[in-house]
Amino acid sequence: MPSFSIDNAQWRDQLAAHLPAQLRSLLRGASGRDLLRKVDTTFLLLDDELVHLESRKAARITGPGAQPIAAACAELLSSQSAEQRKECVALLLLPAKYFVATKTTLPGVTQESLMAALKIQAESILPSLEEPVSLAVNPQSANAGSEHLALWMTEATLNELFQAFEEHDVFLAAIKPRFLIDIADAAEDRRTKILDSDAETETCVLIENNIIKSLQPIPKQDLQQDVFQQQWQEQVSNTVAENVVELNEAADYASHNSSQGAEANQDYCFFPHGALNASRQTAKGKQTLAAAAAVAVLIFLAAIPFIAQSIEFRSLAATLQTQRDMASDARQDQAAVVSFENEWGLISDFPEQRIADAMFTLQNILRPDTLTSMEVADGLIKIQGSSSEPQAILQRLEQDPMFTEVVFSRATNNSRYYIDLRLSTVNFEGYMIRYFPDE
Repeated sequence: MPSFSIDNAQWRDQLAAHLPAQLRSLLRGASGRDLLRKVDTTFLLLDDELVHLESRKAARITGPGAQPIAAACAELLSSQSAEQRKECVALLLLPAKYFVATKTTLPGVTQESLMAALKIQAESILPSLEEPVSLAVNPQSANAGSEHLALWMTEATLNELFQAFEEHDVFLAAIKPRFLIDIADAAEDRRTKILDSDAETETCVLIENNIIKSLQPIPKQDLQQDVFQQQWQEQVSNTVAENVVELNEAADYASHNSSQGAEANQDYCFFPHGALNASRQTAKGKQTLAAAAAVAVLIFLAAIPFIAQSIEFRSLAATLQTQRDMASDARQDQAAVVSFENEWGLISDFPEQRIADAMFTLQNILRPDTLTSMEVADGLIKIQGSSSEPQAILQRLEQDPMFTEVVFSRATNNSRYYIDLRLSTVNFEGYMIRYFPDE
C-alpha cells in the first residue's frame, strides 16, 4: 500500500485556507515565498556539471546521488569563507527526470482547495509509488479549467539534497525544475513553448500564464529510432505557442536568470522540510500563538451548530417530558382500553350481519315479486323466488350499496331465479384472519 505523508506545512496550509486573511498570514509565518525572497545563489544541474548561474562557473559532478552535487556546490563556493557559505541561500534547478508530472481532472475545485484535493487523491494518482512525495501545482490552474498538471517529487530526494548541502554549510532553500527558470513571456497572456535538452533527455513544456499546460520528456536514446524521432518531431510541432525558448547550454539558462528568477514560477518550487523548519524558528512563538488562536476560532465556529443543537435538544426534551407527564392519565386509560379490546375483541368485533335491515331492503327491491327461500351464513345470502324479470332484480340488487358480489347462482328456469349476494358491511374473512389466523 503506498504511503503519503502530510507534513506540518501541509497541515498549516489546509488549516489556513479556512481562516480570514489576517489570521492566515500569521499562521503561515515564514512560508516558501519568504524563502525564495532570500535566495541569492542559483545552481543548475546540467548533464554531469553543476553550474553557478551568477558567476557562470561550473564544477564537474563525480557520481550519482546528492553528495556529489553538494560537493560540486562547495567547490563553486570555495572562494567564500565558511561564514559566508552559511549565509548563502541557494536555489537548485534540476532536470525533468527528478520530477513526475500527472494530469488530473477535478471539475469544480477552487484554487484554495486544489492542493488539498490533489493530496487526497495522491494514492490513486501515483499508485505504484510507495514512498512519501511532495506536490507542486499552480493554484491558478483551478481558474483555467478542470484539468490540472501537477509535479511530484519524492521527499527522500528533497531531504537527501538538503542534508548534503547542509553538510557543506550551504542552506538549500528550494528546488525547482530547470525548465521553469525566469521566462518572462510565460507570465504574460501568451503561450510559451520551452525546449529543454541535455545529453540524456529532451523535454517539451507548454506554459500559459505561469501554468504548465503540458510536459513531455523523452530519452534521447529512443530518438535514435526513426519512428520515435518522427513521432517526437510531430508532437513538438503540434505544441503550438507564440513564443519558443530553447534551453541547451548553461548560457541559455544564465541569460534567463534575473534578480527575481528565484520567485518566477514559485508555485512549482519544492521546499525541503529542513529549510521550512529552519526558516520558521525565528517566528515560532508568533506562529504558535497564531495557530492556537486559529484553532480556537475554528473550534468555536465548528462548535456553534452543536451548541445550538444541544440547547434546542434540551428544550425539546423538557417539552417532551412535560407533555408525557400531562398525558400520563390518558396513556393509562388508553392502556386499559387496549387491554379490554385484546381480551374481548373476539366477541365485540364479531361481524354484525344486520339481518333485519337486509330483509327489509330485499323486500323493497323484490316487490311485487315473490321470494320463496332465503339462507344467510357468514355474510353470504342465497335467495330463490319467481319473477317475470329476474335480470331486473339482479340489476337492482347490484345498485344497492348494502349488497356486493351479486350473481346468479344457477340458471333461471322460466320465471324462477337463484341469486347469491354478500352483505357489503360484513367481513368474516378479515375477522377470521385476525383472530383465527391458523384456521
